[in-house]
Amino acid sequence: MNQPSRRNVLQFLGAGALGAAFGPALVSCSTGGGSTASGSTMAPWPTFAKAVGPKPDLPSTLGPNGIDGFFKYPTDLAQSVTKTVGDGSKVSSLILSYSPPPNPAPQNIRWAAINKATNTDIQLNIVPASEYTQKLSTITASNDLPDTMLIPASPPMPRAKQFVQAKCQDLTEYLSGDNILEYPNLAALPRYAWEAMGRIDGGIYGIPNPRARTGGVLHVNRDLFDAAGAPEPWTKEQFTKSLRDVTKGPTYGLGAFAGWDFSLDTLAGPLGAPNLWKEENGAFTATRQTPEFRAGLELARDLYKEGLYHPSSNTASQNDMMNQYYAKNVAAVPGNFMNYANGTFFDRVGGNFRTDVGVPFGTEMTSWLGSGIFGYTVFKKADPERIKMLLRLCDYLAAPYGTVEWELVQKGVEGQHFKRTPDGLEMTKLASSENANTTPVSYIAKAQEFIQVPNKPEATKRAFEVYEKIVSNGTANPALGLDSETMEREESDILRKLSDVSNAIVTGRSDISAWDSAIEVYNTGSGKKIREELAKAYAEQKTA
Repeated sequence: MNQPSRRNVLQFLGAGALGAAFGPALVSCSTGGGSTASGSTMAPWPTFAKAVGPKPDLPSTLGPNGIDGFFKYPTDLAQSVTKTVGDGSKVSSLILSYSPPPNPAPQNIRWAAINKATNTDIQLNIVPASEYTQKLSTITASNDLPDTMLIPASPPMPRAKQFVQAKCQDLTEYLSGDNILEYPNLAALPRYAWEAMGRIDGGIYGIPNPRARTGGVLHVNRDLFDAAGAPEPWTKEQFTKSLRDVTKGPTYGLGAFAGWDFSLDTLAGPLGAPNLWKEENGAFTATRQTPEFRAGLELARDLYKEGLYHPSSNTASQNDMMNQYYAKNVAAVPGNFMNYANGTFFDRVGGNFRTDVGVPFGTEMTSWLGSGIFGYTVFKKADPERIKMLLRLCDYLAAPYGTVEWELVQKGVEGQHFKRTPDGLEMTKLASSENANTTPVSYIAKAQEFIQVPNKPEATKRAFEVYEKIVSNGTANPALGLDSETMEREESDILRKLSDVSNAIVTGRSDISAWDSAIEVYNTGSGKKIREELAKAYAEQKTA
């Protein structure tokens, strides 16, 4: 599922910056969905256990935090759920969507089939993504809560921790440690997603909705960069020269989107800037305070001055700039790695050119990792049997790739939404209106990602190798899952002010000294308080 601009959906991604999701948003100070305790005992994180499923062609070397690769859709599907899931009752769920609203069940064949398979009557309250934060705030202020609610990682909901702790079910006794093994598909969720969600007062209150760990990556027109002699790996100088060499005629070297601050994370990360925060001996420093981030800002300024950015890089929507990429008017754009790894970009580019991922420049190929979480699902308080039933439902929806449950949830009903072919699943016309985007039950619960570019084994292998390399060399945000009330309260204003300053510097409207002045104000104001709160939360977590 694709997300809109980084300003609007910070870390949905992958910051899981998105989104989806993208990786960590450069401009986001958010530390994730939940919070650590204030002097309470920390519950152990859920025990990881690999789920059932087909043997991957490309097994990850990254352990429980990796993503496996598959060349072809499996012919023999595994059964991951053997117990009865529901009790026939209604389950109300608040989720968001980026697509037009679907027909409800029973007219919706896919939705009705999921209800039948789970022995539930899922009642989806589907809210447009642009309206979700307001809707969620309205519902959480009342006492009429749905059974499940998606809490997005970003934009952060004001006082989310206080709401969840006061009105939502503490799931610690069901999910902590080996208790989660009762729900094997939930036990297969990556550890980093639980950590990004965070604990609340030491307890586990939600189920994370995982995404790939990659942050924002550069998608490149490989034909143009090969013609320019761009090497891989490449140094900063070779990266800059390659952008210069592909900028000719109607084509610009680099494009970005409104709200992405000229994609500074793809420049500052390889220069050694810490991923939003740096932790050293328990003390926290914001990446914006570091000389490495300043160097990234100067690099963006120089690229802009040379005319290597597309002129609309700070005003265009994501869709508009991606269309410029598909039309070969920009040679490289930041975006969601999984749109390469699942074949989406290949479908959109067609035979126009070879789309690829550009690895971070520098010998270390360092980049910022995403949070790996889109958000997390919480339950309203209920009796133990009801909670166990909701967990079984989430366990079903989180079934991994290569299982009969995944196929139903993600692809629909054979003969209605797809037919089986030697090359995989061929989707029907009905699937264009009844699919995982229009009926997004995966925002209740979802499995770990996987890598497969359909019918393109070489591209699948390339995506897998790039992912392993980026995650192995990437840097994580040490503040993920930690609590800072000042950050939660003042984040929007902080982001707006720093973004305005950095954009003015890149476009030449301000000198680099303006950044130093802005950081000085930040350090002596909210920044100081945020650093103190993060250090306190970090110390409490370390003693758990």
